[in-house]
Amino acid sequence: MRWNNKYLPFLALIIVYVIGAFRIDIMDIDAAQYASIAREMADNGNFLEVQLRGQDYYLDKPPLLFWISAIIFKLFGISNFAYRFIPILSTILGLYAVYRFTKLYYSEQTAYVAALVMGSCQAFFLMNHDVRCDTLLTNSVMVSIWLIAEYLRHRKWKYFVGGFVFAGLGMLAKGPISLIVVGSAFFVDFVLKRQWKQLFDPRWILGIPIIGLVLLPYCIGLLRQYGTEGIIFFFWTQSFGRITGENQWVNDAGLFFQSHNFLWSFLPWVLAFIPALVFAIRHVVKQKFLLTSQEEAISLGGFVLPFMALSTAQYQLPHYTFVVFPLAAVLTASFLIKTIENPSSATVFKWVRVGLIITSVVMGIVILAACTWFFPLENIILIAIVVLLAVLVVRLYNGRRPGFSQLVFAPFLTAVAANLVMNYHFYPTLLTYQIGSVVGQKVAKDYQDKKDAFYIYDLEASTNYNIFHSALDFYTQRTTPVIKSAEELKTTKKSKEILLYTDEQGLASLKTIDSQAEVLHSYQNFHVTGLTLPFLNPATRATETQARYLVRLP
Repeated sequence: MRWNNKYLPFLALIIVYVIGAFRIDIMDIDAAQYASIAREMADNGNFLEVQLRGQDYYLDKPPLLFWISAIIFKLFGISNFAYRFIPILSTILGLYAVYRFTKLYYSEQTAYVAALVMGSCQAFFLMNHDVRCDTLLTNSVMVSIWLIAEYLRHRKWKYFVGGFVFAGLGMLAKGPISLIVVGSAFFVDFVLKRQWKQLFDPRWILGIPIIGLVLLPYCIGLLRQYGTEGIIFFFWTQSFGRITGENQWVNDAGLFFQSHNFLWSFLPWVLAFIPALVFAIRHVVKQKFLLTSQEEAISLGGFVLPFMALSTAQYQLPHYTFVVFPLAAVLTASFLIKTIENPSSATVFKWVRVGLIITSVVMGIVILAACTWFFPLENIILIAIVVLLAVLVVRLYNGRRPGFSQLVFAPFLTAVAANLVMNYHFYPTLLTYQIGSVVGQKVAKDYQDKKDAFYIYDLEASTNYNIFHSALDFYTQRTTPVIKSAEELKTTKKSKEILLYTDEQGLASLKTIDSQAEVLHSYQNFHVTGLTLPFLNPATRATETQARYLVRLP
């Protein structure tokens, strides 16, 4: 591969990331809630005490994402792209880190493929538009692992300090899981190499004050808001409590929940990763659990142990294991390059190629359904680009093409083409059913002079998430007051004209209170992060949506 073409695939990745950053609205619940917290933080300037809607509510996540988003909002204003700007930059740094880490132990070509696999797996496309704490966590952990590996190779203190700073930033992004992944990775590596001096090197203790300095501002804020309870929650209950049952969040997802989610979230590489993991474990067993100093088990240990631990948690969501995906990319890249370069791997090459072709076909069918059935695509230019990419993918899978084209570039382009459609067309169309963001932007644009008299009328607000507030707050750039009863509405309205965002129950109540209540706009709402086939099917979509209204009370 010529050097001047080396960066083109990464440029394609960044273009798709950026398209999603601009075109896709912030999604409820989590991403919109985090963006709203950051907006509120930018307004009140209170960075040490995290608040949501003016209350000391949000203990569940550390504040790194809130801090950097609030700073960006202050500097550049509030927008979709502003919220995603730093997470995308962190992903670019994470790609560089996985490249540099892999290059320490493997060939440059393997390192290049590892970065391609990491950046093009489905989880990373998702993490860079549906931005939660995992984007910063995952990339911080990968940078930490790379720098500590550099320290072990070169013994330079700048790598030691940098490695623990980024481990601390990972904790500041999502808690102790950062240290668990980093620690598991090097623990397994040291044990399998019998490097006991490395494992028990007292210099590791110096990492504790480095991490402590990174966490100090947050710990001060926790003490001010919650006392010692906040410290205990951050260092124990938030992460370990999900495994021990001390954390109140329980959904009994099951032991294989994360394994099932891995099948889609590591597309299009999942059918290459599975044999890669099997071969890596088999190699360790054949070596009688004793590796040479030139080999590495950092990626294997850093993937397997945290993945297993997270799979036993009593509360699980699909993105919880994304933190170990860069290490899965290293394992996959090593396996692919060995398969491509080893003439004796013809049978393995054939079956991996078949698996990747099946994956590409399945992804193609899903995208075709999304463009023709779910939400028909009418943009001729985008259609032409995707068709050209699809033709190129078919040509790259041709058996006469080089192995690198078949096992790397073809699935990579499949991922780029699929997510170009998703980010430019599917998600923006889907988000027209997230009415909190739709109404928020409508009020901010067309009813700016009435924004201070805009309220949410939610008669079920005290019992559940009936009408989500976060996207609405983010796009109106204010904490929208919630009116919870007809009596409260009468007190609030008095003689002034007001705007209300409500549901069918609220509208029925409004009509009994004021016969002049005017429906300015009606909408059909759907919780877009919980897709169902009846919703995707246009013929049954109406059965899955709930009516929402923007109402004027004169």
